[in-house]
Amino acid sequence: MTTFAPPAPSRLSRWQPGKRLSRWFLTRLQQRRGVTHLPRQLAYRDIYILPTPFGYAFAVLLIFTALGGLNFNNNLALLLVFTVGTLAQMTTFLAYRNLTGLTVTTLFAEPVFAGQTARFQLRLHNEEARYRYSVQSAKANHSDGDCKDIPPDDSACLKLPQSASERGWLSAPALRIETRYPLGLFRAWTWLFPSARCLVYARPTANPPPLPLMGHGASGPSRRGEGDQLHGLRTYQAGDPLKRIAWRSSARHDALLTREMEAPQERACVLDFDQLTGMELEQRLSLLTAWVLLADQQQLSYSLHLPTLQIGPASDTPHRLACLKALALYDA
Repeated sequence: MTTFAPPAPSRLSRWQPGKRLSRWFLTRLQQRRGVTHLPRQLAYRDIYILPTPFGYAFAVLLIFTALGGLNFNNNLALLLVFTVGTLAQMTTFLAYRNLTGLTVTTLFAEPVFAGQTARFQLRLHNEEARYRYSVQSAKANHSDGDCKDIPPDDSACLKLPQSASERGWLSAPALRIETRYPLGLFRAWTWLFPSARCLVYARPTANPPPLPLMGHGASGPSRRGEGDQLHGLRTYQAGDPLKRIAWRSSARHDALLTREMEAPQERACVLDFDQLTGMELEQRLSLLTAWVLLADQQQLSYSLHLPTLQIGPASDTPHRLACLKALALYDA
């Protein structure tokens, strides 16, 4: 079971009992509820409601207005207080109704490289024939988050950024789904403790040395694409770079023609972990990650040799993803 790990308290947070109480509450709540398995429909037991800071200020204003009405025996002021107070209290039902019945379907994130920001995407589905207004998602103990309206019988995707500083698996943080609809006087929210995670690749070296070209690729014709050798001419297609247009041939044939490049398959490289001597573990993984990206960009056939695993040779997208994942999860 994934455990919510609150951040280490700083000297400033020691004098903020509210944040410490919130962390303690989240830890106890997760121990009681456990991991949130998706999909999950929000029920009335999952939703909490409390006044917002604006709501507290509004309540204080009503109290002083009522005291003034009693002091000066002003019945209109008392009528105003009770009428507005009743309307404000009824917004708690609207805030609760804005969340209950929503279905949290999925939570996922595309792989990123170390040092980038992972973006978890929370998908909510509204099965009822009414709008859900101002539904916001945010990380625990954070006030900022993505906010959207969900149309009837439709879904919405809310994004939650999470910094990814180290390679490996990045677990999704504890999440909060809330709404302050309709007047912002009350806040209705629920907590989620998902088991989703994001794969963080090793940080690639900024300026890697040239690829170790050795070995031979698979036999057969050359691969057409972003290579450095001319394969032939073809009809221009929307999106082709202007530098690839063969202007002289186009003038002769009275039609735009584009040069199509190729990368010979006989060129190949072996990315060997053991050959990188005199480097730290993370430096080796960063360099191998940069070489994998460079070999894939050049459409070379390459293989990855780790002490416990050998992948390839190949040159397609699944091979690149398998190599990046192996480097991200490598444990010496």
